[in-house]
Amino acid sequence: MKKEVFTPKGMKCFGGPVAEVAIAGGFAFVSGQISLNPATGEIRHGTIEEETEQALSNLKLIVEELGAELADVVKCDVFLSTMKDFDAMNVVYEKYFGTETPPARCGVALELWGGMKIEVGAVVKL
Repeated sequence: MKKEVFTPKGMKCFGGPVAEVAIAGGFAFVSGQISLNPATGEIRHGTIEEETEQALSNLKLIVEELGAELADVVKCDVFLSTMKDFDAMNVVYEKYFGTETPPARCGVALELWGGMKIEVGAVVKL
């Protein structure tokens, strides 16, 4: 099985040895999305709701550029800076994924880079 690397056209990405998306075996593995302005690469700090909205908006942009839709997301990994934000994050998350057939999900709390409140990675069925 060969791996392909995908870089979204409409998004400024961080440098370094990280693929924004790795594609293999009919799945796209999307690196963690944060509250980042996709056009400028500027980090946007805000409330957990604002940061979740931006991170999931970025994820949606990538998924759609891959030719898929959010319904094709089969797994999300949600990293929060504190589990106290879980309920508020979940309200925004439900707007994107609904409750009927949401993706599988892991949720953990840890210290995030740059003082971010959330980071969301995903696996997408292509």
